[in-house]
Amino acid sequence: MEVTLAATGAQAADAIVIAEPEPVEYVRVCDVYGAGFFYIPGTETCLRIGAEIRHQVGTADSDAGGAASNFYGFVEDTWNSHSRIRLFVDARSETEYGQLRGYARIDSARTSGLSGITATGLAAADGTYLNHAWLSLGGFRAGWTDSAWVSVPQGGVAAGGSHSDTGLDYAYQQAHLIQYNFSGSNGFFGTISLEDDNDGNYAAPYFADRNYIPNVVGVVGVNQGWGGAWLKVGFDENRLAINPLTLLPVDDSGFGVQAGLHYNIPGAPGSSFRLLGFYADSDNQYAVGRNARLGTGAEWSVIASYFHRFNAQFGASLAVQYFNDLYLPGTDVSTNVDAWALELHGLWTPVENFAVRTEIVYRDIDTPAGVDGSSVSGFVRFSRFF
Repeated sequence: MEVTLAATGAQAADAIVIAEPEPVEYVRVCDVYGAGFFYIPGTETCLRIGAEIRHQVGTADSDAGGAASNFYGFVEDTWNSHSRIRLFVDARSETEYGQLRGYARIDSARTSGLSGITATGLAAADGTYLNHAWLSLGGFRAGWTDSAWVSVPQGGVAAGGSHSDTGLDYAYQQAHLIQYNFSGSNGFFGTISLEDDNDGNYAAPYFADRNYIPNVVGVVGVNQGWGGAWLKVGFDENRLAINPLTLLPVDDSGFGVQAGLHYNIPGAPGSSFRLLGFYADSDNQYAVGRNARLGTGAEWSVIASYFHRFNAQFGASLAVQYFNDLYLPGTDVSTNVDAWALELHGLWTPVENFAVRTEIVYRDIDTPAGVDGSSVSGFVRFSRFF
């Protein structure tokens, strides 16, 4: 017997249609810019998220006494403890105009004993604050970050002062800025930077300006296998000066010059010598001295620093800085007072992404006869990077 099976209309309506699954897009590693980057799904933008967690303990002693009398600004005769997390995001992609990049870094700290936020960033007070936020396209860069007086994107070894993390005093500062950076053949580079002096790390009178004219910083230099050399000029268009006769504030301009050399020691991989010279025509924004807690800037200053790499895990440096002819604060009037500082620095990295750093600074001021202006201060810091 032949049996014929047929589906009724109701049975056909009950048929289940299974949709094709959508392809899953996994996060891809981006190795174009180094380790830690990944592609943002659905884009060609590479993103890195990282952090540093640190704990630092410091102390100080000086003849004058008080937090302002030692290099790091520590409260004396006690432990100065400081814990910080530093978070950053770094987004990059390539365009027909060059690399498009955005970078931001936020610091959050808990502190005991320190005397507040300083220009060197050593003594960050309790709280959370924006440390960097900038964007760039090709050679163009804009945002809040280190002044071109401190560092530039193509500068390499032209950043900072001595070999330590603090760098002694090279007039560290940050600013809202708009700049153009150029890099040519054979390691040559240049930067022109317009920087807003209406905000900054210093108290009045150094950032008391309120007008439309920015400060200007120009940088030229070269980075090659042997090391590098650079020249920086900073124009403080409207520092709030003090008339030495009337002791009243007056508007005036000032400038500073920085020249530096970094030399890699032949036959000693990782070892190098640095020599930096500074000149300022007045106690302006580019005069070194205030970051060393001298209360004013110097007409001339020189830093000499040598770092020796003993092995892959340990290195140490010795540096000295001389301050010649400190200005009367806020003026271009010389006080004929000199100062100098000696720095010892060690860096130990027993395992990857972990570092132990120590710095000790002895500083002496040529104070009036019968008054001793010496101090010693230092810290040990533990850092975990990821």
